[in-house]
Amino acid sequence: MVLENNPLETLPPQFVPTENVFNLRDVGGWTGLGGKKVKTGQVFRSDNFGNASESDIEHVVHHLGVKHVIDLRRAEEWDESGRFPETDGVEFHHFEMLHIKWEQIGLRPNGLTDEAEVIDFLRHRYTGMMESGYHSVRDSLEVIAGGEPVVFHCMAGKDRTGIVAAVLLSILGVADEDIAADYALTRHGSARWRAWRDRQFGKPEVEGGLDVPIEAMLQTIDEINARFGSMEEYAAATGFKGADALRDLLLE
Repeated sequence: MVLENNPLETLPPQFVPTENVFNLRDVGGWTGLGGKKVKTGQVFRSDNFGNASESDIEHVVHHLGVKHVIDLRRAEEWDESGRFPETDGVEFHHFEMLHIKWEQIGLRPNGLTDEAEVIDFLRHRYTGMMESGYHSVRDSLEVIAGGEPVVFHCMAGKDRTGIVAAVLLSILGVADEDIAADYALTRHGSARWRAWRDRQFGKPEVEGGLDVPIEAMLQTIDEINARFGSMEEYAAATGFKGADALRDLLLE
């Protein structure tokens, strides 16, 4: 499949070749506990599938073999961008990550320009979401631990998706710096989406959205460690009891 919407010459190897899904990538490949590698071809993270072509869905279902799709968004977001289509052999899970809408917070994210301010904003939002939306983290981990190929996603595949990925990779013993690097790969997906948007609708006068500064994820991990002792202990506090099962499944 040709990545016609890729504004870059090449994408990092984690990315899955799709046409109109812009931030779909493999969570595996990182070095985990005891020097073992996180298994590839098993767990994927993504942006939404509202613009997905038929060949994109075909690729996800029949090439990647995905059996479970986890949508972390509010159901009302489906009106804006749709959801993964009902597909034979694929179980759809709606695990909304509860949180106060960012638009309702006095300091609007699109108005942030200073990097330190962006990092501080994101750290507060992420740690808040991890407490208010802990059910979705727990439920996502339980589906992943079930052993069948999974993709989890939100809107852009950055924030809510980044939280689940960070907890998962931390349980697997991936270094904080690598977890933050995985989070930052969204920059490539966002660049692909913006290029597609500009072709379809024209470039907006003001570019919205926030960057994915590595420090935002590092500070999030540090704060969760301070509150709970570790990311794994945070996962245990949500009620998740399958950390050993995840390691047995995903470390090789």
